Amino acid sequence: MSFEDKRKAIRDPIHGLVSRKPKEIAIMDTPAFQRLRRIRQLAMAHLLYPGALHTRFDHAVGVMHVAGLICQRLSENQCIRISKEEERMIRLAALLHDIGQGPFSHVSEFLIDRYRNKVALGETEDKGEIHERLTVDIIQKDPEIAKILNKDETKYIADIIKGSRKRNFRRDIVSSSLDADKMDYLLRDSYFCGVKYGQYDLEKIVDSLRVYEYGRESYLVVHHECIYALEQLFLAKYHMTQQVYAHRVRCITDAMIVRGLILAIEDGNKELRKLYSYDGSKKFLKNYLIYHDENVVDLVCSQTDSERAKEIFECLRHRRLFKQVCCFPLGEDANAIARGKLLEFDVGSELQQTLEAAASRELNLHPSKVIVYKRKVKNPTYIPVGYRLDPEETYVLDKNGVPKKLNEFQDLMFSFDKGKDSPDEIHVYASMDNWNKLSDRKKKSLQERLKSAILSSIPTIGS
Repeated sequence: MSFEDKRKAIRDPIHGLVSRKPKEIAIMDTPAFQRLRRIRQLAMAHLLYPGALHTRFDHAVGVMHVAGLICQRLSENQCIRISKEEERMIRLAALLHDIGQGPFSHVSEFLIDRYRNKVALGETEDKGEIHERLTVDIIQKDPEIAKILNKDETKYIADIIKGSRKRNFRRDIVSSSLDADKMDYLLRDSYFCGVKYGQYDLEKIVDSLRVYEYGRESYLVVHHECIYALEQLFLAKYHMTQQVYAHRVRCITDAMIVRGLILAIEDGNKELRKLYSYDGSKKFLKNYLIYHDENVVDLVCSQTDSERAKEIFECLRHRRLFKQVCCFPLGEDANAIARGKLLEFDVGSELQQTLEAAASRELNLHPSKVIVYKRKVKNPTYIPVGYRLDPEETYVLDKNGVPKKLNEFQDLMFSFDKGKDSPDEIHVYASMDNWNKLSDRKKKSLQERLKSAILSSIPTIGS
């Protein structure tokens, strides 16, 4: 063995020579992390944007890189000391922040919240904590990761990911309204989808980041000279949401995945029920870390428990997607009772089943081939708080060094109130291969009948 090989290795008295890899590389090599190569960042968005085949693995490595850049700039730009060891720990937290992602990314978070073991986890557990708790459980309990991180490192990383009531700039770097996560996924998603909407000046924003300390709390803020680059970031997020994340086809594929998985579970597929019955145990985690996008598709398409679920996933596999046959805002056309009922709308609820039954009668289809979906209040795909950009939570240091909320700056062109008061939308997706062959007049007539049937069915619920 050469001197260089000896320098890169340590001797274990039992197992002999063991490679001394950087911990980032060692974690990437674990099966739990390698699984992320088989989980696509945007679920089935590749059925709309063919290039959107990038994965959670790519994204996690990118977030680690951006988090490292932020740490370096903060040390260079102001009198705050981030040691090499602390920078490494923040980078590791950024690398591991998505290790709890399940098949089809955020779709799994909705299903885990629906089928989790509430007794084992505690009745107070809410959606905003599920993803982070699952991620922390994997970091703390996965045997391969445990060989790499010591107890102090594991606790430090878990604390950054979980966060606390007190603001801390270290947590802000990994998960906040302005974090390395967003800085990576906007550019990455834009690039792989082949669109320009998500582009912004990353270098300018990173170079302008500062830490503002207020009592025992510390905030990640930006210098006022970066205000327009920050506005550009918000515009990028807004346009990516409108054109990519909330695109009609993307919403349809997500809704079909959710419907297919729920049908399979409710029709008796024990393997899928086990996959999403999160209880915090090592046994659950060992099973959970086996699954990814493709083997779940294979599982549903090969199972015999639910022909309805199998048919939906076969349609996804061969891109025979449901059509958006109706869409209307929940505004003045709906009476107060209807609006109140629809505020309670949830996937799999009695209300959804009733609305779908009414829509299926108008369309002359089986209810399993119709999905009624409500935008904004209860999306089928769970979007955690940290996924959104919030001008109320983003702080900019003015010329006097005083932190202000981004929406307090009056000379910006972009309105941060955009869409705040827009009404929720009701969408109807249906398995209608002949939809595009219908004339505009027939489509409009059918849409009016669907809208009337849905709204008129609401007040009878519970009566």
